[in-house]
Amino acid sequence: MYNPRIFRRDEPKRLQALIDDVGFGLLVVSVDGDPEIAHLPFVLDRDQNPLGTLITHVARPSEIWRYADGRPVTVVFQGPHAYVSASYYEEPSEQVPTMNYVAVHARGRAVVVNGTDTLVGVRKLAAHFERREAKPWSTDLLSDALRQELLEGIVGIEIRIEHLEGKVKVSQNRAPEDRARVRRALVERGEPNDLAIVRFMDEESDRRPPTRALRLV
Repeated sequence: MYNPRIFRRDEPKRLQALIDDVGFGLLVVSVDGDPEIAHLPFVLDRDQNPLGTLITHVARPSEIWRYADGRPVTVVFQGPHAYVSASYYEEPSEQVPTMNYVAVHARGRAVVVNGTDTLVGVRKLAAHFERREAKPWSTDLLSDALRQELLEGIVGIEIRIEHLEGKVKVSQNRAPEDRARVRRALVERGEPNDLAIVRFMDEESDRRPPTRALRLV
């Protein structure tokens, strides 16, 4: 992605935390030059390699697992985003609107798994998304027969992350006065995405831009 240095983020722990928070991403696979895309939940396993391994599964009739197996893929995690009107700036007649947003791209090689490995992945995925529920659901609640039937209908995918890059575009390129005006306008508008972007603006206020994206190959 186009990622000017001032917006680029490469701290693994921070980007991993963003993946945890978003949890839902786009799996993108190139098939003869065309993108094949699936919208999927992901859980990040930090124990398998330095940048972690993404775990998900797809319905067996989906073709994307066949395209992805053994190939390089990209997973896009889109965080909060907020429209920034040019009217927020001190001189709106000399500006144009934009979007503030947060995104993480994870690239690696996909591997298809089946059987016991798929069940392990499903359990990790469920535990991750159920962690805030008062009465967490687990696969142990299913009968053995139903669990097996459901497992036969899906295919597990694991993606060992080799390149992790984030973009946090929250008005860092604006003058302090304009940043303050944008922040105030988003707080006043008060939508969940607006307030989430405000939190990122506060976190980024004193940062120095990093020099590169992190790569592990």
